[in-house]
Amino acid sequence: MGVVEPLPLVIVRTGQTPVRQGEPSADQWTIDAGVFTVSILDPDGRTMLLDLLGPGDPLGLPDGLPAPWTASALRPARLRPAVGADGLARTAARLTAIATELAWFDITERVEHRLVDIARRLGRQAPGGTAIPVRLTQDEIASMVGATRESVNRAVQVLVARGSIEVRGRGRYVVRTQLRLVTDDP
Repeated sequence: MGVVEPLPLVIVRTGQTPVRQGEPSADQWTIDAGVFTVSILDPDGRTMLLDLLGPGDPLGLPDGLPAPWTASALRPARLRPAVGADGLARTAARLTAIATELAWFDITERVEHRLVDIARRLGRQAPGGTAIPVRLTQDEIASMVGATRESVNRAVQVLVARGSIEVRGRGRYVVRTQLRLVTDDP
């Protein structure tokens, strides 16, 4: 029987930034555990939250390429080395989907899609739906969907009235389970 090599994991503490905008990426990883914010800083010093990443999502770039964004751990995390170019392709596909939502959907739809996406990828089961495990301010949601905080506030009110989401405390969202009618018709 051969010797089993330990999996080389990178441990990231809350608040650490393994990827910094403009700096060469140290490596390309897959998130094993934890949640990261992905944000960019513009020349005027404004920060835009692009996304939240969690288990299974790619992080970093290959070959020491300069990072176009900063990734910060919201809670303790583990990263494992990524194999191949799959992570880069998945990142490109994800950013393309986000860009098309910005172009094609109104603010309420963008807010709903982002909350559903985050709940699907990072959420945990809760009574009545899927809870997003991190606190999201309306400013952060506004940043992710290209809107103002006031517009997001109105969109959240619409989504609550529709029964699509629940707000449980400040910045805590539960995406309601949506039942779909299944028929035999094609």
